[in-house]
Amino acid sequence: MRDLVREAVEGILAHRMRSLLSTLGILFGVAAVIGILSIGEGARREQQSLIEQLGILNFQLRAMELPEDTEARTERLRASRGLSRRDAQALRDGLEDATQIGGMRLLENRELVPVPPDDSAIRVLGAEPSWVAASQLELVEGRPLTEGDEQNRAKVCLIGRSAERALFGPTSGLGQRIRIGPVWLMVVGITQPPGGGTSSAKFEGIELDDRSWDLVVPLATALDRFEFDEQEAELTEIVVALGDASQVPPQSMLARRIVKRLHREQEDVALTVPLELLEQSRAQQRIFNLVMGLIAGISLLVGGIGIMNIMLASVLERTREIGVRLAVGARPADIRMLFLTESAVISLVGGLLGVVVGVMISRGVAGFTGWSTAVSLEAVLLATFVSVAEGVVFGFVPAQRAARLPPVTALRAM
Repeated sequence: MRDLVREAVEGILAHRMRSLLSTLGILFGVAAVIGILSIGEGARREQQSLIEQLGILNFQLRAMELPEDTEARTERLRASRGLSRRDAQALRDGLEDATQIGGMRLLENRELVPVPPDDSAIRVLGAEPSWVAASQLELVEGRPLTEGDEQNRAKVCLIGRSAERALFGPTSGLGQRIRIGPVWLMVVGITQPPGGGTSSAKFEGIELDDRSWDLVVPLATALDRFEFDEQEAELTEIVVALGDASQVPPQSMLARRIVKRLHREQEDVALTVPLELLEQSRAQQRIFNLVMGLIAGISLLVGGIGIMNIMLASVLERTREIGVRLAVGARPADIRMLFLTESAVISLVGGLLGVVVGVMISRGVAGFTGWSTAVSLEAVLLATFVSVAEGVVFGFVPAQRAARLPPVTALRAM
């Protein structure tokens, strides 16, 4: 086998330009496959990360903004004051399968001390302990918020890793004091988003903030010690966590009915179900992969046809060489294997170079467009296997033609 590969390489090097042209077809085809699969894999991983932030077994009820029209605003406020703690309690009473139900209120335009370099990056919010648990914020240091903190309106808070660095630099924030507006709070815990992600993103139209910048105080503390616009909803969001994926659709629809009844049929609350968003996104991703896979497949097909054409030309050009080999005792099977090995080596080299070019394309796409891309080991192995298989399949016809050349005809070509 080693001698066969050596002879195949020598044959390839003896016809460098022809071999290079054969390699280019495979190279571009494999590079297209790697580039397309990397975009699809990057999108899949990003979706997975974003879904982890939302919670695959959660759903969220978010307060919608009031209409700008004065009359419409007045009519809505007369019927409903928006999302409130009463809604959260009604959901606790009505959703028996829920593991956690918690409310959150966003606190905007609050002066912070210590003063961070960019106070707009830090998101200050009041939240119930059950909201923190349902949101899957990971506790890195210290302790979580407790029901005692909520009942006593304790002056304590949790801060994310990024907020900690902005406020205290390299010093640990645990046990430090922070002033939010007129209220001084003690940091009792340091948090980070699920999986440690630290970036904002948008998924299926839903804006996801970087949770590492969150500064969380007990909801009762926030509502009691800060002033708010009376027309604003008491809560910004309610998160409901469930224990099983099959419970998500029916429980989310029940939650919608409960809240809508309390709000006198007003459309002032938006329901977000991450599981449904994920299914929609995966369906779109499958269509994208199918279409782009067909395009990449056409590229590989063109490359394979190129190999067949070049190898057929090689058989005609090397008729005399084939005749000599047959005359000195080579069998037709040996001739067939030689040409198959040459086409397989050409395809393998083209495939490996295509992987390198595909990785470069993937990084270039990520750099120029900002898309998330990821080259998986499975994609590399698949592209390499397909390139070698393509060389064998498309090289078989030329190899078979070379093996079937009558020795007398081949020698006459001399």
